[in-house]
Amino acid sequence: MTTQENFLEWVYVRRVIEASRLDVLDMLWPNGWEQLGPAEVQAVADALARRGGELPGALADSTSQRYEQDPARDAELATARGWRLVTPEDDEWPSELTASFVRMADSGADHDSSVRGQAAAPFALWVRGDTRLDALVRRSVTVVGTRAATRYGEQVTRSFAGDLADAGFSLISGGAIGIDAIAHRAALDSKMPTIVVMACGLDVSYPKAHGDLFEQIVAAGGMLISEYPPGTPPARHRFLTRNRLAAALGQATLVVEAPQRSGALNTLNWAEAFVKPTFAVPGPVTSHASLGCLDRIRTARATLAVSARDLIEELTPLGEQMVLGLGQEDRSFLPSWEHLAIIDAAALPSGKGPEGRLPQLVEATGLPARTVIRCLRDLEAMGRLRREADRWIRVE
Repeated sequence: MTTQENFLEWVYVRRVIEASRLDVLDMLWPNGWEQLGPAEVQAVADALARRGGELPGALADSTSQRYEQDPARDAELATARGWRLVTPEDDEWPSELTASFVRMADSGADHDSSVRGQAAAPFALWVRGDTRLDALVRRSVTVVGTRAATRYGEQVTRSFAGDLADAGFSLISGGAIGIDAIAHRAALDSKMPTIVVMACGLDVSYPKAHGDLFEQIVAAGGMLISEYPPGTPPARHRFLTRNRLAAALGQATLVVEAPQRSGALNTLNWAEAFVKPTFAVPGPVTSHASLGCLDRIRTARATLAVSARDLIEELTPLGEQMVLGLGQEDRSFLPSWEHLAIIDAAALPSGKGPEGRLPQLVEATGLPARTVIRCLRDLEAMGRLRREADRWIRVE
């Protein structure tokens, strides 16, 4: 967490600056914001408050209605509610978050008209949740989609998100109605943490109907994140700017359902600009909700994904894939402990011993049903189990 000595200065700068700006980054880190070194936050706070020093004209204009804010109020609220302000000076700041913006700047993709929103790297994030931010995003996937999800979209999202969570990926999304909420709930069902990246202050429940969901996410070890100070209402431009954080935090971005014009595709645009893997789920050609996904697949701007396995194999290091037996036809590779537990619980060829049916496998291993099903598919493909009706039998 930001040190107490400069906490109020960081809170003040976070209150006065909307999202982020390159001129602010240059002032905070005169030797390059990419280095993640100590920031000149005291000097920046003084320049903003006194309207002097090296304050650029454009920055002075944009903060003319905000600079008289008292940071003590935000600091007191944060202390009372257990929030913290995480900055690049802190150990838990994800290095990949800054690296994403470095890659984008090097490629010039932030000038692409398809990427809309403030493109500068973040300099401070309000966080609610007890887990370290860097630990949560180290193995993560951003899952987004339309608010007007179809039944197909709901089913696919639950399947993908549940399997990704079972495979150890935390899920990142925007907390919105539709695909976002389904992904968050699937993570909760799989007992994996999930992250909500908000386009408003942490004290603003948007949508209001998801107030209980947000509480469940935090209680389950997940996190709420926002660049915006307390009390900031959601706005269209803030959603577009928020999307860049959702894409930058995840190892990859998956869009499940999205029409041709949608915030979900904007998030995919950011992931593309950050040179991160992008995936899209195909849908019916007659469905308006799938046209954006189909177009991204057709134009090769996103990889077609028909199951979570497509993402898992892409994002899992080769050595780990060999242990898990992912994508391998060589049956000599050793399965994981989950696979071994399921083999032990499967029926014997003699017909004696365990029944080998799914309910018994779940009970015997203590694993979530989704994990058992995924491992059963792996083991069948590896030739370690065979299926007879509803029973799974060991291959000796």
